[in-house]
Amino acid sequence: MVECKLSDCFKINFTHLNIFGIWSIYSSSKFYKYYLVIFLFINMFIYNALLILNLLFTPRKIDLLIREVIFLFTEVVVTCKVFMVILMRKKLLYAFEILDCEAFKGEDDVSRQIVERYVAKYKTYWKMSAILGNFSYSSQVFLPIFVHLIFNTTMELPICKYYFLDTKIIRRYFVFWYIYQSFGMYSHMQYNVNIDTLIAGLLIIPVAQLKVLNGKFKNFKLNENFTKNIKERDALQKVRLYQYLQHYELIIEYCSTVQDIIGITMFVQFAMSSVIICVVLCGLLLPSSIETMMFMVTYLIVMVLQIFVPALLGTLLSHESQELIFAAYCSEWIPRSKKYKRSLNLFMERTKRNIVITGWNLFPLSLESFTSIIKTAYSFFTLVRNVQARELD
Repeated sequence: MVECKLSDCFKINFTHLNIFGIWSIYSSSKFYKYYLVIFLFINMFIYNALLILNLLFTPRKIDLLIREVIFLFTEVVVTCKVFMVILMRKKLLYAFEILDCEAFKGEDDVSRQIVERYVAKYKTYWKMSAILGNFSYSSQVFLPIFVHLIFNTTMELPICKYYFLDTKIIRRYFVFWYIYQSFGMYSHMQYNVNIDTLIAGLLIIPVAQLKVLNGKFKNFKLNENFTKNIKERDALQKVRLYQYLQHYELIIEYCSTVQDIIGITMFVQFAMSSVIICVVLCGLLLPSSIETMMFMVTYLIVMVLQIFVPALLGTLLSHESQELIFAAYCSEWIPRSKKYKRSLNLFMERTKRNIVITGWNLFPLSLESFTSIIKTAYSFFTLVRNVQARELD
């Protein structure tokens, strides 16, 4: 029977990333490297270059600029995520090595159930993200085709209108441009779904491990029927304590590795998402069609979720690490030896410094940071609305 690894929960993510050219299962494959370079050149470099060129040629009207700015800022985040996976490959593999160690699997049924429960939550989150992403993509790409076939309406390109091209050229090669933008949009949607869920998974695993460790410390007692010899009981407690301390060290090492992997990406995502939220809120003030309004509201929800989930997991991680002090105090330490108490005291002193994942060491991933971003976006939205109201008066 093949032993299941904890890192296998990310297999679905890397299967998709392998198909879309940013993660090689066989790193020594020469053909895949050629495929990776060609795919990224067409699907990232040329795709983003055309978006930038389109923005430069977009008419200077606020209602036209908002949509182009939203997509361009989103592409900045996607590009950062893609480079994170490519450049941080070794660190990702090292993080998976830690995940697959014996300490992270759980040494008893209770620990394994906790880990399995959090892994199940992660898989559910991936499924929900995949469904939402594919639904949004279908409504943006396939729905206009059906409407055109039924009501004979004029179709537009799904992403941007390529203002730098002549209208006759766009109409002549409309099918080509539509397929190119649709394929690029789908691959970038896959990048967003699989890398966002990967980051969430990397954060949810240490939350589970800290919860396991908290449970171990709270139940850190030996049954008196097990052995009545005080020295034997003390020796057994020391062995268990050292095992728990080693488990904690592995969690610290894992979180440090995750910080190196996602630090810059989280900074870019939070920064760009805050800008996009402000732009979308301002766009909601403008008179627009029902389709545009639905697009704005849907995009706003997605942007809020992209920063809410890491902020929530970062808060849970800090909370669970803070609970270690209380859990260690609840253990059976009073009848133990001075050496044992000294080791436990040093552990408690160390756990006073909470585990915090940050965005490039500038701000913590926490609900407090999320709330600050939402407040700032709403304040900017209120300012713009008041200025417009004064102009109308």
